[in-house]
Amino acid sequence: MQFNKIKYKLIAGIGIIAILPAIPLSYLFENMIDKLFSLRMNNRIETALEDAVDISRLMIQSEKKVSLKNTRQFVENPMVLALLRKYTTRQLNENDVNDLVKMALLEANKLDGVAIYDNSLQPIFLNTVYQNKDIVNGLKDTLFARQRLLANSDYADYREAEHLLIAGIPLSLPNQQRGVIVSVVVVTPGFYGKTESVLTALQLYKTFNVESENIKASFLYAFLSVYFIIICLSIGLSVFFSAVMTRPINKLALGTEQISKGNLDYQINIKPRSDEIGQLMISFNQMVQNIKHEQDRVLYLEKISTWREIAQRLAHEIKNPLTPIQLTIQQIKDSYEGDDPKYRKILEECYEIVDEEIQSLRNLTKEFSEFARMPSMSFKPTQLNQIIQDVVAFYANVRFKLLLQQDLPTAELDAEAVKRIMINLVDNSLSATGGKADSQITISTRSSETAIRLIISDNGHGIPKENLVKIFEPHFSTKTSSMGLGLAIVKSIIDEHKGQIEVDSIENLGTTFTIDFRIKAPNLLDNG
Repeated sequence: MQFNKIKYKLIAGIGIIAILPAIPLSYLFENMIDKLFSLRMNNRIETALEDAVDISRLMIQSEKKVSLKNTRQFVENPMVLALLRKYTTRQLNENDVNDLVKMALLEANKLDGVAIYDNSLQPIFLNTVYQNKDIVNGLKDTLFARQRLLANSDYADYREAEHLLIAGIPLSLPNQQRGVIVSVVVVTPGFYGKTESVLTALQLYKTFNVESENIKASFLYAFLSVYFIIICLSIGLSVFFSAVMTRPINKLALGTEQISKGNLDYQINIKPRSDEIGQLMISFNQMVQNIKHEQDRVLYLEKISTWREIAQRLAHEIKNPLTPIQLTIQQIKDSYEGDDPKYRKILEECYEIVDEEIQSLRNLTKEFSEFARMPSMSFKPTQLNQIIQDVVAFYANVRFKLLLQQDLPTAELDAEAVKRIMINLVDNSLSATGGKADSQITISTRSSETAIRLIISDNGHGIPKENLVKIFEPHFSTKTSSMGLGLAIVKSIIDEHKGQIEVDSIENLGTTFTIDFRIKAPNLLDNG
């Protein structure tokens, strides 16, 4: 292969730059390894590390014992025992609970939260020193409480992720039934993790002490091997980039300029190539599409936010006068004491019309309120097929065709929100297939490495092509009895999941909604 001068210079320059530092760096690296292992950590350091591990473990056990002791002291308090007696005799009221909260027994017993459950895990008392989601979730962990009931033994556990020490003690309630008390204490983040760090350090020390020579040689060989690979790659890349880099970079520069001018529809004209440059141009085009998609999503979310504010205000303004109107028309109807049958019939008909319209307005305010009150997502490992089965069970008289992948993996979803999606889409399909003798709704699932797919299709009247781009808009609806918020809610929930929804419809043949959920839950830094 013939190289021109630029290629020779590039290869020679990169080769020299890569090779020259190898000699001093190898000497420096070997010298540093020798000094490191010449320290030869003595037995005093090993003993100190072992003592630190023992002390840390003793502190952990001590913290757990203190937590269990404080929990017992709390439940043995006369005020608590009195509350439990009232509960078992069904004399407990809200004032008794409030009186106990005011006693500040949590602070006195150095607890951050306490929950008491009966034998069926119904809460008798739950209180926290201050509002904290992790504390409340810990107290409401009925699985932990059930384990304490079944084991009939005291137990304390540390949860590193929430920095909580949770303790459970089974109880004998005054009516001889069993119960359980669960307490929570917030501990210093990283306290328990430091014990594992010390243990890791001790194991590492022993490994170094035994295998010091082999480790030193392995480090040196690894360094030289990596450096040799770097040299080879440097020379190879210099040849590669000198031949193929200039033209694609110019295309990328032009594309960047177009993007900087706001032209998000620009795409690099890509010739088929399977190398890194081809992949780079494909990634650039994908990046532009992602930016455009994200911009559209942000605009959509802004629009949804505005509509939620409007919906909230409208729901409030419409709902307030409905009751006075209904009471007034009822009073007008009831106040007539005459015997004119014609007038009474007119009065009855007017009352029924007004009452029917009031109920329609109430339904509209309910729809507005649900749209404005979209809850925050809570992602947990969820089996989509189970959600589908639960929703289908709601519609006993509807004919469904289920094509569910049996080994469908779990995904990080908000189960209630996904159920809401299903109900909205099934209701739409029922409306679209209403009156057809052969109506059928098909629900199927499938999965890939990164996502699970939900497909809901019907054989209804379909959606006109010109309406497909507007169906997720909050104000758009083809139904006279709806404000068109159902599909807007569906789109909003899917956006919260960082998922995708597509719709395909042919008039008089049917409509198909395709939804892709990620298997892994989205995070705050995820813009995809």
